[in-house]
Amino acid sequence: MPPIPPELQAANHPALSALLWIAGAAYLAAFLVSAVRPPAGRRVLAAGAALHLAATAGRGLVIGFFPLTNKMESFSAAALALALVVAVVWVPVRIYLLPLLALLLLVMGTTLGYRLDLAWPPPLMRTIWYPIHVPLSFVCYAIWTAAAAAALAWWRDRDAAWLARIDRLALWGFSLWSLSMITGGLWGVVAWGAYFMWDPKIVWSAILWFHYATFLHLRLTPSMQSRPWVRPALAVVGFLFVLVAYVGTSFLFGRSSHAFS
Repeated sequence: MPPIPPELQAANHPALSALLWIAGAAYLAAFLVSAVRPPAGRRVLAAGAALHLAATAGRGLVIGFFPLTNKMESFSAAALALALVVAVVWVPVRIYLLPLLALLLLVMGTTLGYRLDLAWPPPLMRTIWYPIHVPLSFVCYAIWTAAAAAALAWWRDRDAAWLARIDRLALWGFSLWSLSMITGGLWGVVAWGAYFMWDPKIVWSAILWFHYATFLHLRLTPSMQSRPWVRPALAVVGFLFVLVAYVGTSFLFGRSSHAFS
């Protein structure tokens, strides 16, 4: 790994680093408050997300571009997307909230486990499609994670309201994911000269698209109306696919063009 230029070292940006740590502390507080009194945790989470967003914007101002250039910033973006989505789709029910907030703590803890130095974006990232494609992808991951948490809640009490929430989240994620794939293809033409490559990330992106397309098809199939367990099961499987599509292809498959250094 090349040496970090002094102007990008975390030691020269203590306020940005402090904002990330305070945001992490706020996420921990949101988890604890939600465990005791679920309705009160939303404001704490929103405060943490606001601090996290400020830290991300500050990092972007320093490098003059979208701040997603390494593993630390990738996990940070994933945590921020999850925090924002959970704050929006909040339901004050522990079985739904606590798994989401626990995952948020895990992702944010991983973020803070890396060095907080900044990095200049490489040339292939310097296109308008990159800061559109990547945030959309993280938001979709977060939405489908929330759908999986709603599936857990449905398995507990079999309330039809959870099914409606799963359906809604699956549709939101599918719609945004379709847009993400379009912008990703346009970025691919700019960066690599092709809309589609047999890259692990791209292949698993297509698998995710077909999985949730199948979900939406089954939701509209009359014979599936008597099998309400199918959609919660698919939502949980979808979350497992998200883990492979994000963690597996970005961090474990070293030959992927989407792997961060």
